[in-house]
Amino acid sequence: MQNLLDAQAGVISRAQAMASGMSRDAVDHRVSTRRWQPVHPRVYLVAGRPLDAEARIRAAVLWAGPGAVLTGAAAAWWQGLPARPPATVTVAVPRRRPPQPRPGVTVHRRCLPAVDVHEVRGLAVTAPALTAIDAAVELGAAGPAFLGTVTARGVTPAALRGAYRRGVRTHGLASARRVLQAAADRAALHAGRALVAALQAAGVGGWRIGVRVGGVRVRL
Repeated sequence: MQNLLDAQAGVISRAQAMASGMSRDAVDHRVSTRRWQPVHPRVYLVAGRPLDAEARIRAAVLWAGPGAVLTGAAAAWWQGLPARPPATVTVAVPRRRPPQPRPGVTVHRRCLPAVDVHEVRGLAVTAPALTAIDAAVELGAAGPAFLGTVTARGVTPAALRGAYRRGVRTHGLASARRVLQAAADRAALHAGRALVAALQAAGVGGWRIGVRVGGVRVRL
């Protein structure tokens, strides 16, 4: 069991402990003597281990139970995308089993396609494209810039569109649509500026910005 504790940043669930051979009394004794400190119901942290970002995230997913998937900004941080670990961890659970929310944990009932879920360091997390969309929604005004950074790191616009379409009936659809459009507008603006700078640096003339052709405004 020590290997499991080490792999999970000192976090363990009651079910895991008993599956490892511990009795209920043994688990209760560790809790009552504060050798294991409760983080969530039936989820504990070994005394002396810090409740850092990894421990908080693992504890949230273990508490949410079978089928729980890490999403949003926490999933982005977990996968090494440019996001800070959030104060509140968001998890998705099957619609048939909605646990009650806990302090520091937000629960969404979602049915996620298998293509949008994979395992990273022992946790089920949303795949990078869906993670990026959910994290951008969580980040609010900073979401479009976050998506721009993510696409620069290899999450393609096509992958983002695919994840969005597969999630049409899931949580946050309207917000996701707005943040994707804002990110696209931001990318187009930056691309236009880069093209103007390149043309100017090359001494190329004969172009204008904002030309109307047949009632349509052409950026360049």
